Amino acid sequence: MDIRLSGGDGRTLAALLEAAGQPLDLRCGGHGSCNRCRVQLLSGVFQTGTETIEVQEAPVWARACETRLLSKQGMVSVPEAARAVRNGRVLADWEGAGYAKRPETVVAVDIGTTTIAGAKIRNGEVIGRASTFNRQSRFGDNVIARINHASGSAGNLEELRRAVLESIGEVLAALGAGDAERIAVAGNTVMCSLFHGIDPTPIGVMPFEPLVRKFPVVSAAAAGLPLRADVLAWTVPAISGFVGGDLTAGLAEVALQPGEMLVDIGTNCEMIFRTGDALYCTAAAAGPAFEGAGIACGSRAVPGAMDRYYGIGRYSVLGDGAPKGICGSAMVDFLAVERRNERLNEFGRFQPAAARVEPAPGIWLTERDVEQLLKAKAAVFAGIRTLSSHCGMKVTRIHLAGGFARYLALENAVAIGMLPDCEFHVVGNTSLAGALRLAVEPERLPELELLSDKPIDLPLNVLEGFEDNFIDALLLP
Repeated sequence: MDIRLSGGDGRTLAALLEAAGQPLDLRCGGHGSCNRCRVQLLSGVFQTGTETIEVQEAPVWARACETRLLSKQGMVSVPEAARAVRNGRVLADWEGAGYAKRPETVVAVDIGTTTIAGAKIRNGEVIGRASTFNRQSRFGDNVIARINHASGSAGNLEELRRAVLESIGEVLAALGAGDAERIAVAGNTVMCSLFHGIDPTPIGVMPFEPLVRKFPVVSAAAAGLPLRADVLAWTVPAISGFVGGDLTAGLAEVALQPGEMLVDIGTNCEMIFRTGDALYCTAAAAGPAFEGAGIACGSRAVPGAMDRYYGIGRYSVLGDGAPKGICGSAMVDFLAVERRNERLNEFGRFQPAAARVEPAPGIWLTERDVEQLLKAKAAVFAGIRTLSSHCGMKVTRIHLAGGFARYLALENAVAIGMLPDCEFHVVGNTSLAGALRLAVEPERLPELELLSDKPIDLPLNVLEGFEDNFIDALLLP
């Protein structure tokens, strides 16, 4: 799409396009490292770094986050791949017990780093579901990037708060939440802190302790939510800096038995393990590779993304049609299938040597892409193995929460050494399920606060064997 812009005020093209209602995919937070925001400069005078570009004939490609329009007017072309997506395969389903039959209409929201999901309930029946992507993504695609941005100034913190409120507002509008009498939210500790306008900076530095784990009950007016002013907003309490209320909610929804683990695979892979008489938790920084970040043709789970891969030229695409990218579930398939076909060796190198492999026409993966995927899967596996080893107990069953797990071919995740070979139970979005239960029964908050105190937090960097487990898991079995 060609877009005419007015410049001269010092803002980047990314900021100008955002103001024009055409937000871009800024997964690196606008630091020029992800190359997602590349646009074509068609006419005008621009500045990229110290270079001045006057477009006269052929279009020029440039990163919108680093480029400014110097002339009063300019024209740019924004390819589809550079746009921030607002829809996609966001999980708003779960397994679990039914809800109390109460006449009030209530809503709940799961605030994810990448996605926002919501549900509406009345008389024990879920009557609406909705989802969108978290608009905070323009400040970076992971919690560390958001923490770093928030630490810059009070204005930056407010930017992040407004962005998540806009996303929640979009979900509430889709739910038709104007008649809601209560709302409850759940999410990781950074997301919930930002929702409340609380500085998350302490979570990013030793000893990684948040300013608040148990959040106040606030009115919709005070929170800035587009609901009736006197509606109260409740928040599921967090366990630690990197194990949030999403896991507290999941723990309340899933009755863990000794030897069982609750694992939420995402950018930050959170997990809770039950031994005979105690709960232990940790978080592994898997990174956003399985959400397409840092991968040449990587994509989130949006229409046009390849979601399953069975071999060269054999795949499925969300929404059908020709693939425009490859998302996490298909990336896991690719590693497993091509390892079985001996096209990948144990180190993730192509056999025979090749600059890249094309699983579909126009879609490719390089060895650098494979390296990023191996790091992500190694972090998940090393976290699970290290936690269970520390507890001196084998994992017999894993309850998998979150959207990625729902669409994952588990046999392939085991084959590539991402998950251990054990029994699995895919439970869906237990964060949203737990938040919805709190919205229905707000008197449960003290119970959830007590539950959030039970898991013993074990940062992986202090656990013996994590580095060795991570290095071992970098190989493909």
